[in-house]
Amino acid sequence: MSNGHPSNEDLNLFLSRPANTARNGRVVRHLLAECPACQERLRQSGWPEDRLERLLRITNSESAGAEGASAAATQSYDHAFSKAERSLAAFFAPVRPMEGVPELLLAELESLSPEEQIRRGGSDPRYAQPQLVHYLSDRSHAIRYHAPDEMLHLADLARTVAEACVPEAAGGELRLADLRAWAWGHYGNALRVCGRLREAEEALTRAAKLREEGTGDPPLRATLLEKMASLSTFQRRFEAAISLAEAAAQIYRDLGETHMLASALVQQAIAALYSGETESAVDTLNRAIPLIDHEGDPHLLLAACHNLVHCYLGLDRPEQALSIYSETRDLYKEFSDSLIQLRIGWQEGQLLRELGHLREAESALLQARSGFMERGLMYEVAVVSLDLAALYVRLHSIEEVRQIAVAAVPIFRALGVDREALASLLQLQQVADQEQEALELIRFLNARIEPFSPAETEPIALTPRPAGPDRPPASFFLLSCCENLVSSLLPDAPLRCRSFRVQTLSRLSRSEHPVL
Repeated sequence: MSNGHPSNEDLNLFLSRPANTARNGRVVRHLLAECPACQERLRQSGWPEDRLERLLRITNSESAGAEGASAAATQSYDHAFSKAERSLAAFFAPVRPMEGVPELLLAELESLSPEEQIRRGGSDPRYAQPQLVHYLSDRSHAIRYHAPDEMLHLADLARTVAEACVPEAAGGELRLADLRAWAWGHYGNALRVCGRLREAEEALTRAAKLREEGTGDPPLRATLLEKMASLSTFQRRFEAAISLAEAAAQIYRDLGETHMLASALVQQAIAALYSGETESAVDTLNRAIPLIDHEGDPHLLLAACHNLVHCYLGLDRPEQALSIYSETRDLYKEFSDSLIQLRIGWQEGQLLRELGHLREAESALLQARSGFMERGLMYEVAVVSLDLAALYVRLHSIEEVRQIAVAAVPIFRALGVDREALASLLQLQQVADQEQEALELIRFLNARIEPFSPAETEPIALTPRPAGPDRPPASFFLLSCCENLVSSLLPDAPLRCRSFRVQTLSRLSRSEHPVL
């Protein structure tokens, strides 16, 4: 140390040879004080700003964690500094250059059967490279909306390759633990998407354990917390899901990662929505939407806006739901995936029903129910059937109410609902001509089947929904509603809209009204 500052030699040895605990302890203590002179020397030596920032962040977090764990923290920081040094050395250790190109290595594997791909990925050292693990994980994530089985296979292959990697290739034992935690996390998430929840929980538990053995990388921890939040929502453990998403959001907030913060907030909002905290979900979604990189991740923006519309419908505020729909109508057009379009059509039907366009709502809901039936999505078929029953009650179409109730019986049985719910369906047939009693039964039935919801936390994109043969598409009527509704809004309405003209998506991030 020179004049209270580490010398150039001290800094060079600290970064390249972390074994000297006494010397490095002094350097870490100095860096913890955020000395501007030494930080500037590191910048001049070629350190980019983000690398220096991560060095100080990891040093602080690791030291604080070690201090709290040690009973003698106020007298001795040796354990804290030693652990911080190990993490720093591991975090900045060079990864062995990749041998080959990931695309070509994957092309080789794709020429084999799926089983042989897994076997070869775990046994052939040519494939045991960290860069291939990340490439496979990225490929798996990219197809999550339209090819869940292939998503799972690629994630399994990435996990297998990660397990075959050696410390020398990954940059050391700690970096290898990080790599395996990353791969197991993606594998667990793919299992969740495919509905294999027990296996997903086991995989994510394994990922969390590996992360604890690694460098303590904050973004990795936040990523795994998000995946656990998604799983908890699927398992209907909503309180846990909200807590996990909040923890992930706090990490992203500390890191200044605004888009990832938005992702965690959307996760939190969806869990709140499913738990019945609709007002809280609205507040969280309104905070998330301006942070979303809508060009980089339109699916996340769609999920946020779609669920915000759902919230306002649930709160019996159809005008606000329609406002969000009109703002995002161009976004909906970007997605040709059939399942997304089915969900949009379903939501259009609900909007039209609440706005009084009952026959147009009927057309949209019938198309949605037919599409869900073709895909074997029985929960969605059941809920849309109840939406139709409520619609027919309002239309005083008694025979249609009875037909819907009769057709719903085998669907409810397939879901495994209790006898009381089945008995209520039979009762609905009998009181179809009594509006109040019929609507109360429909609300009761909605509550009874709600636990059978898959609680999806993201839109699943799987061919556009065609318009009915004898009516214009439902969106035509919704656009008319958007144009006609303006004059009916009060000046002090929460949205404070002056126009419902459809704007570009960039308006979402600079909107004058609090909803967006």
